[in-house]
Amino acid sequence: MRYRTLIMPLILAITGGAGMPAASAAPASTPQAGEVASLADLPSDIRVVIGPDVSDRGGPFAPGCVAAKGEPHSRFAGARMDADSAQVTIERGGIAHYFDTLDFRRVDGRWVHVPKQPGQGGPVTAPKE
Repeated sequence: MRYRTLIMPLILAITGGAGMPAASAAPASTPQAGEVASLADLPSDIRVVIGPDVSDRGGPFAPGCVAAKGEPHSRFAGARMDADSAQVTIERGGIAHYFDTLDFRRVDGRWVHVPKQPGQGGPVTAPKE
């Protein structure tokens, strides 16, 4: 008990801003350099590979096996691009809810999908909530 007055300020000093309100944090929707925030911002070559049945980021999406209102089972999660490479992450719904990252390279002015090689990793499943 006699160390309580010494320990509590020390704990507060160590934890610092751990309890800062979310309003003080930078908005998560602010794109970083090279980040693509919408399907509409992707080159058409990449959008063709992704396909038409993919909802945009934050759009309607069926994470489970059943789509109550006809929502797509795939949703754009984000992308990173530079001059000659791109990585596009798609959230896939269904019995195995996971995130799939597609790799693209720029070849002769066109974006080309680079398929995963055997043993290069599989889908990353979403954490249980």
